[in-house]
Amino acid sequence: MAKLLGKVIIKSNLYVKTGIRIGGPTEGLKIGGVDNPVIRDAYGKPYIPGSSLKGKLRSLTELKEGKYLDVKSGIHICKSLDEYQQCDVCKIYGVMGLTSDSSTFLLTRLIVRDTYLDEESITPEMRDNLEFPWTEIKTEINIDRRTGTVSSVGGLRNPERVPAGAKFKDCEMIFNIYEEGDKDLLKKLFEAMLWLEDDYLGGMGSRGYGKVEFKDIEVYWNKASDYESGKTALISDRKINEDWDTPAKLVENFIKIKEKLKE
Repeated sequence: MAKLLGKVIIKSNLYVKTGIRIGGPTEGLKIGGVDNPVIRDAYGKPYIPGSSLKGKLRSLTELKEGKYLDVKSGIHICKSLDEYQQCDVCKIYGVMGLTSDSSTFLLTRLIVRDTYLDEESITPEMRDNLEFPWTEIKTEINIDRRTGTVSSVGGLRNPERVPAGAKFKDCEMIFNIYEEGDKDLLKKLFEAMLWLEDDYLGGMGSRGYGKVEFKDIEVYWNKASDYESGKTALISDRKINEDWDTPAKLVENFIKIKEKLKE
C-alpha cells in the first residue's frame, strides 16, 4: 500500500538568457502581425506552462537514462509493471497505458506549476525597443543555399518571443516522496534542471532560442505529520538546501540534502 511520507517543495526564479518562445494558438495571420505568437495568460502576459517545463525535463531525463521512445507519443512509456518498477523516468514524471495491481502503484512524483512573468523584469529601457509590451519580434529569413538568396518557400518568418533579461518568478515544483527510494529520484530532477541550463526551453533552440537559468532556489521539506498539524508554511526551519541556490549546487550537495529528508 502506498503511503505519502512527505513533499519536497522547490521554489525558484527562471531567468531568460536568450529570447524564448513557447507557442500559443494562432488566430490567423493578420497584416503587420506575427505568424508564431507566444502563449499568454488571461491577462495577456506570456507565461511558461507547467506542462512545457515538465515535458522538457522529462525528455532530458529520458536521454540521460537512454530510454527508448514510443513512436506515437514521442516519449518513453513502460510496457509492463515489471519494467515500470525499474524505470526512474516513469516513476518521476508519470506513465500512461498501464493498470496498477495490489502490489504496484503507478504514482507520479513530480508536479510542475505554471510560471508567470515578473513584470518588473521588463525594464522601461527594454520596452522602448520591444514591438509589444512584453515581447519582441525576431524577423528571420530562410536562405536558399543553392542560390544564396531568399527562399521562395517560407522565406520570411516573424516569430514572437520573450526577450533576454526577462524573469519568470515563483517557479514551483512539488516532488512527492512515497518511499525511501524516492529520495534518490529527487537528485535526477536536480540533474535534469542542470541539463536544461545547457539545452533550451521552448521552440527553435537550435537557432539560439530558449537558454534559461534556475536561480534563487529554495527547497523545503514538508513531512506527512506537518500536514496533519497544518504546519506546512515555507518557513526557514523547513528549508533544506542552505545556500545551495542553483541546480549545480543542489547536485553537488545532494547527500547533505538527502540527510535532511527524514520523518
